[in-house]
Amino acid sequence: MSQSFGFVLVLYGLFLVACGGAGAWLHNWEKKAMHSLYAGLGGCVSMVICGILAASNIKILVAVGVHLALVLMLVFIVVFGVQAFKSTGDPDKFDRLVLFLVMGIGSAMALGKAISMKPKKEKK
Repeated sequence: MSQSFGFVLVLYGLFLVACGGAGAWLHNWEKKAMHSLYAGLGGCVSMVICGILAASNIKILVAVGVHLALVLMLVFIVVFGVQAFKSTGDPDKFDRLVLFLVMGIGSAMALGKAISMKPKKEKK
C-alpha cells in the first residue's frame, strides 16, 4: 500500500512541475515568470522525496514521508488559494487566477486521494 501512496505523490509532483512550467510558458519564459517553474520543481522534488520515504519498508521513514506529504499538500492548497484570491478582480492577472485555481483544485484532489490511501497502523 505504501508503494502506491508513493506513486501518487510522484504523480502529484509531476502535476506541480507541469503547472509551474505552464505558468512560465504563459509568459514566454520571461525571467520574471520563471519563479513559477522553480516553485513547481521544488514542489515536485519535495513530493518525490516524500514518495520515496513512503514507499520504503522502514516503518519510521514511511510515517515521515506520509505525514510530511500530507502537511505539504495542505500548505500548498492554502498558498494556491491565497494567490488565487490575490489575483481576483485584476484582468491582467486572469491567467494567474486560472493557474492557481487549477493547482488548488488539483492539490485538493491529490490530498483527498492521499488521505484515502494513507497506510493504516498495523494492529498488534
